[in-house]
Amino acid sequence: MLLNLFAFANVASAHFEDGPSLSSVVSQNSISVVTVAGVFIILLILFAVVRTEPSEIFKGVIFFLIALAALGATLYLSASTVYLNMKSESGGPVHWHADFRIFNCAQEVFLQKPKGLSNRIGRTDLHEHGDGRIHIEGVVVERKYFSLREFFEAIGGTLEAGELAFPSEDNFEWMVNGQKCPDGKPARIQAFLYKTEGKIIRQEKLDNFMDYVPSPHSQVPPGDCLILEFGEEKEKTENICNFTQIAINNGDYSYEK
Repeated sequence: MLLNLFAFANVASAHFEDGPSLSSVVSQNSISVVTVAGVFIILLILFAVVRTEPSEIFKGVIFFLIALAALGATLYLSASTVYLNMKSESGGPVHWHADFRIFNCAQEVFLQKPKGLSNRIGRTDLHEHGDGRIHIEGVVVERKYFSLREFFEAIGGTLEAGELAFPSEDNFEWMVNGQKCPDGKPARIQAFLYKTEGKIIRQEKLDNFMDYVPSPHSQVPPGDCLILEFGEEKEKTENICNFTQIAINNGDYSYEK
């Protein structure tokens, strides 16, 4: 119970300007509380098993302590979940998507394939499933922790104003402004966004693309389509995400150039 109080006080009083997000702190504290409660319960059970001819009072005390540990962990998980939802910018759990494509000197490159049972690369709440789609799943306490920069950091890469790096299917892609493409021309990292407004899709070039956060939509479109290109400077891109193009071709949305 003391651990519960300490953990919840740590969440309520924390400041996150330069540190981990509130959701990360809650998650870490939840793991700590459940782990300590689980170990405590196991020790109580072992103590009860090795005790010869335990009295009824002893059995009652052991049962009470086990129930108290389980109840304490449950109360912390419940209270922290409610607190997280109340403090979140999203007002609770969300499931947002944004499609993306990456081109290195006009050659499309893909992220490394997910491995393991989770079938994802990245964080639990910010990841990709090998489908060219950014997945935001969970409580968005602060949108800044779900930016494009955060996404590439989550998958083991880097995204800055003049640098883009990430593990791809074949190797570790690394692009820096000023490097030259095979045609001998210097290249720059650029980002183009296909954004939906009503039934109209418009393309815009993003300046501060590191801080871009996907629009709050589960389907694409109306969810965003993001094109990252490392190449010669330009104002528009001819590349587009598959589902966005299909929606335009089907007449579900119109594209304003």
